[in-house]
Amino acid sequence: MLHEQMTLSVGATIRSPYGDRYVIEGHLGKGGFGAVYLVRDRHDRQHLFALKEVLDPNKRERERFIFEGEVLKRLDHRALPHVYKVFAQDKSRRMYMLMDHIQGTNLETLRNGQPGKRFSLPQVLNLMKPIVEAVIYLHAQDPPIVHKDIKPGNIIVPTKGDETVLVDFGSAKEYMEDKTTSVIRHGSPGYAALEQYGSGTTPRTDIYGLGATMYALLTGVIPPDAITRATGSRGLDTLEPAHLIAPGVPWAVAMALEHAMSISSDDRFATVEEFWQELNAHVPQQVHESARNSFNMSQLLTVPEQSFTPASLQHQNSRKRRILLPIFLILLLFLFVGTGLVFYASRNTGPSSIIQGNAHPFVTTTSQSGVPSAVVSPTSTLYPSLAASYSGTAYDLLAKEHTTIFLTHIQQRQRNIQGYFQGLGQVGPFKGTVTPSGHIQFKIPVQVSKTTLFFVGDIKIAGDMTGNFEVLNQQGQQIGEYGLWNVAASH
Repeated sequence: MLHEQMTLSVGATIRSPYGDRYVIEGHLGKGGFGAVYLVRDRHDRQHLFALKEVLDPNKRERERFIFEGEVLKRLDHRALPHVYKVFAQDKSRRMYMLMDHIQGTNLETLRNGQPGKRFSLPQVLNLMKPIVEAVIYLHAQDPPIVHKDIKPGNIIVPTKGDETVLVDFGSAKEYMEDKTTSVIRHGSPGYAALEQYGSGTTPRTDIYGLGATMYALLTGVIPPDAITRATGSRGLDTLEPAHLIAPGVPWAVAMALEHAMSISSDDRFATVEEFWQELNAHVPQQVHESARNSFNMSQLLTVPEQSFTPASLQHQNSRKRRILLPIFLILLLFLFVGTGLVFYASRNTGPSSIIQGNAHPFVTTTSQSGVPSAVVSPTSTLYPSLAASYSGTAYDLLAKEHTTIFLTHIQQRQRNIQGYFQGLGQVGPFKGTVTPSGHIQFKIPVQVSKTTLFFVGDIKIAGDMTGNFEVLNQQGQQIGEYGLWNVAASH
């Protein structure tokens, strides 16, 4: 409360030791350990600046603030605000950092105005490209500069300009109090990596922030806090894969985000470049080009949440419908005639090469010896490809026992899978499906008890699979036995 009372009011003048005078025009942010003011130089009435203030720093904080300010002054990147000077007011025990003020709207505000509070993948890649390049630039400094607080709220879409800008970088953020906790936070909940709570930061800390930012922009959901993820019940990570929240997110992109947001920094991408290359590798080039040609930053600031169709266009659309209706009816007639011919031909031809009554979609042919042999078509690129076999463990939560499990002789045709299962006291065939987003499920009949083991899960990074299982009765109802499972491809 004392620090908040010490916040300077609009109209006050801040003097630097060099004779400069800055008039406060407004407040850009406040915290328990300082504020950020919108100021105007009395000798330069044309330009506005952001002036970041730190109250009552100790000797070590003061020295680091000055040192990092001098480092930031040397930076020159189009997606970073320029830092002009750092100075202190010894009498009032305040320190200041003067930098560009980027006028515009941050991505958090813009995200909340989008349908579903999220952007499309091409939009996110266009918005984040300058930010990624800026972070790569920061990390290339000697010593590397770690931003520590990458989040949608710190990315500005400028009113004038066609590229996003990353703001609020530098050591000053470390003194801004986060009222959600009693300790000083070096980042924002949901976007801060685990090491920011005590063990120190590295360039990989920013990789976590970039991944969390893109996760929120793509899904409309702020990721759970890193501490919550690391201390989840039963040791389970509470981060839900992005493709399960937003079906438009490709599975491979969701896995790249999960990799970037690994709890341990050692498990993340080694560099920002590696992360960015992995993201872009799974987006077709034509999508990139189309998005780049149609993307207009100024439209992002002005497009309303709901669009309407003018009356003239409605009239044109009505006319088009009248023209297209007869064409549609003719096509529909041809479709019915063609279907009838196919049905007639199927009733009057010889024995089919597809075995009647074969419920699963695996094509079966008959060899010259008369023995049926399975033929599996190549897996469509829309679906994650499974390995031939997996091994891992299942944890029975009721019995509190770990059991080794195996999935072998796996065959896949697009979404459909089948193979043999061993574990939990059972050996036998299984059948199931996999979705383009990497969600998998399969069942193993238990003949003795006339029950079914039902496994569901997700394909994770590097192809590992994890999920939960339960036992179902003949009516498909749970009978109370359940557990967790995870497997990795066998080599």
